Amino acid sequence: MLEKEIKILEVDVENLKGQLEKLGAVKTFEWYIHDIYYDFACVETWNHKMDANKRLFRVRKKWDVHMYTIKRKRNKKSEWGEGGLKVADEGEREITDVESFKNVLEKYGMQETREKKKYRISYALDNCEFDIDDYYLWDDKNTIPPLLEIEAHTRDDIIKWTKNLWLENHRQEKWWSRKLFLHYGVEYSWL
Repeated sequence: MLEKEIKILEVDVENLKGQLEKLGAVKTFEWYIHDIYYDFACVETWNHKMDANKRLFRVRKKWDVHMYTIKRKRNKKSEWGEGGLKVADEGEREITDVESFKNVLEKYGMQETREKKKYRISYALDNCEFDIDDYYLWDDKNTIPPLLEIEAHTRDDIIKWTKNLWLENHRQEKWWSRKLFLHYGVEYSWL
């Protein structure tokens, strides 16, 4: 699946929920999400092989469901196709035995590298996903204001919903979470 999305920073959560519901969006999820990322370590350089090749491998807990995700980030202009969006090839599958799965990853040389937690409220409307994220931080010193991710099939759909939600004047970014944390001066949780 090709994932196309944009992050809209510093949104008013209650106002946004009301607008989405007024437009007919259906709430599909509300709870915490816990992500743990895995990679192959390169001891000589302290880099990670998947990271260096614009890929990521994540195990996510969403309610009591665990799933793994593999993404390949597209970052060249020729790959983006629709400028200004975060675009990635994404595959996701459910895991039934998490501990066995983690043991297999470790046997093949992967290790936990970082993690993050967030409280997410998700809505769906017209084949688009709207995720309101509030990151759970390990200390209370820094905060990341709530944000909205709009995921759609086309850039035009994202622009349409940005306008329909009166968010076209909000800051919009195609960032991955590490860049978001850096922007707000928040330490990313490396394991």
